[in-house]
Amino acid sequence: MNPFSYGTIVRGSNFYDRKEECTRIVEILSGGNNLVLYAPRRFGKTSLVFKAIEQLEAQGFICIYFDFMPVFSQESFVRLYAKALALKQSNLQKFTQTFAAIIKNIRPLLSFNADGTPEFSIDFAGSTVDETVISQLLDMSEKLAGAANKRVIVFFDEFQEVEKLSGIHFESLLRSKIQQQHATNYLFFGSKTHLLKELFNNKKRAFYNAASQMSIGPLPEKDTIEFLQNKFSNSAITLDVETAQYIISVAASVPHYIQLLAAEIWQYMINSYKTVSKEIVDDCAGRLLSLKGDYYMELFNNQSKSKKQLLQALMVNGENIFSTAYITTHRLPSAATLQRAAKDLVMNGTVEKINNTYFIADPFFKLFLATT
Repeated sequence: MNPFSYGTIVRGSNFYDRKEECTRIVEILSGGNNLVLYAPRRFGKTSLVFKAIEQLEAQGFICIYFDFMPVFSQESFVRLYAKALALKQSNLQKFTQTFAAIIKNIRPLLSFNADGTPEFSIDFAGSTVDETVISQLLDMSEKLAGAANKRVIVFFDEFQEVEKLSGIHFESLLRSKIQQQHATNYLFFGSKTHLLKELFNNKKRAFYNAASQMSIGPLPEKDTIEFLQNKFSNSAITLDVETAQYIISVAASVPHYIQLLAAEIWQYMINSYKTVSKEIVDDCAGRLLSLKGDYYMELFNNQSKSKKQLLQALMVNGENIFSTAYITTHRLPSAATLQRAAKDLVMNGTVEKINNTYFIADPFFKLFLATT
């Protein structure tokens, strides 16, 4: 079995380092404070959060994980959030009774599968989901905490998608609940850092200064090299330090792409080779590139001229991109046009921004651009 994991939540021995970050998350949340976690895409936020959940649950906290991405309406939020709460209950019959007592306008259902496993659901027939219903639902975590005599921590993934519920002033409602609740704390995170920062740093938004803030960056090179060497060594494959550094460089130090490239290398080598070389790394990177070549071609062709020009410039450098010197050096359009192009590329996830530096999010797309 391939020892490298990507595209899913990384657990167990496939999760390495982030000890300091995990400790800080646990300390902030267990200390009764709320937290917003920033990181570019593919940096392992969700895996880190689930590692923290393991530790918090071991300490006796009730941890509720909820993904805002599937939410598209008030009804979908109620249905999905209620299900997330129900998943953490050992007694679903009692939970159903509590739900019915608190949220009187929505009918909860408790059914049983063929094997006798209970399943919670909601019947919206004849019901109206409004701000009152959602307010009552947000109170459920406090009720559950009181019933279990435990603290509850809610993990809101892809929280920037909360804007889908702007029609009911959800931000203001949730902020009000957070201020009132004593047994529930929250961690907010998501894949669109720029939108999250807008939510929590804009004085006009309800969540301004609502939580402590934390960022994560690339994993330490030394720990990544050790991780790669150990994983290959377990399959009797040798990887020296210099070649491990080369893998990290090709993958732009992004955890997801490091594991993706390492998985391809392992699959390529397992039956035929015993030592990883830079030539093999290049060959495997090329194989990955060829698999997504059509996608990358379409992605690039669909960009406007100014965006294409900026992408080409970002292959060289992503600092001070709106300066006169940068624009002149890379023969770019006006600063105003460039700002619009950069904003759109960040919005659609093609480009990431850390502090004042922009970079192409997918290192293999960057490699594609370098070869076209």
